[in-house]
Amino acid sequence: MLFVVVYDVYATILHARARAGPVSDKLNRGVWHIARWVGFKFARPRRHRLLNTIGPLLLPLLIAIYITLLVVGFALIYLPRMPAQFSVAPGSVSEPFIEAIYFSSVTLTTVGYGDIVPRSTAMRLVALAQAATGFALISLAVTYLITVFGALERKRAVALSFYHQAEEGADVAGFIAHHFVGNRFFGLENALQLASRDVQELSESHVEHPVIHFFHPVEVHKSLPRVLFLVLETSTVIQSCLDENEYVETHSHPEVRTLEASAYYVLNQLTASLKLERAGTDGMAETRFEESRRWAQRFKDTMGRLTEAGIKVREQRDVGWEKYRARRESWERKLYLFSAYLGYDWDEITGDRDLRYAADEEMEAPHLDAPHAKR
Repeated sequence: MLFVVVYDVYATILHARARAGPVSDKLNRGVWHIARWVGFKFARPRRHRLLNTIGPLLLPLLIAIYITLLVVGFALIYLPRMPAQFSVAPGSVSEPFIEAIYFSSVTLTTVGYGDIVPRSTAMRLVALAQAATGFALISLAVTYLITVFGALERKRAVALSFYHQAEEGADVAGFIAHHFVGNRFFGLENALQLASRDVQELSESHVEHPVIHFFHPVEVHKSLPRVLFLVLETSTVIQSCLDENEYVETHSHPEVRTLEASAYYVLNQLTASLKLERAGTDGMAETRFEESRRWAQRFKDTMGRLTEAGIKVREQRDVGWEKYRARRESWERKLYLFSAYLGYDWDEITGDRDLRYAADEEMEAPHLDAPHAKR
């Protein structure tokens, strides 16, 4: 039991990798699986509020499990030697198991009331080791909490940056038009470069602290699936919709390819770490024809919004559509799996059928009071 705790603390807190230790991993996935199963029985707003409570509960629950395992583990060491190798105050005599649990608890928390004291050298050394373990666990737990909440704050700041540039929703055409002034693009390359760096930093935060996956923002625009969609859709639209002759520098800019490559890498890493490739896509509940029609409508709407903003689009729309469809097909399934696992509906992430559906101010609309059929 003691070895399991030590290894789990090492794997979860001290060692940065895409998967936590066995105790933490099973706790996170188990609790999330139950909460997600229950959440999808409710309407979308209630589901988000329910899932929003899970992340903050996982951290103290994990620490409580660590403490319980350490208390019981050390108590099992004391039990065969209780009370022969201990001095117990006359008024504190009880069952050996109760005394072992009690002494283990006060030693781990470094309280040490003095009513039970080890007499043998071996038990004194074990008690000293337990006190040091308790002090180390508390210090590491506090540090871990601070680090995780710092990463979450950074994640929200990045998401808000995309949110305001994308017309406070999932409007990629609005994101591109945001940087189009006086028939020229200003700062778009810098924005793409910053976006590439931000996505990579968010990915590293999830690798170092897998519990961040299970912090579910009620505001969809603060979620990682929305950020990844905006990044992938932006690179897709730039390379398929913009007039490549009029905006040759923007269309072929290295930052566009870097952003796309970074987003692909992050998405692949996240789906692999959560083992989502084994899952199906039945929840999308649409045929290939319906999927293609949805993409075609999004492509048409994007072209129209870019034109309204004064941005020249491809004259050969068939060529643009084929490029758009090929790129969208390369990443949509994985992003859908990631979004669904984190408890989000596909339409609220992408706004493919209606951009207003992807705006958070519409969450409490009357037509959303019934449970959503798609997962």
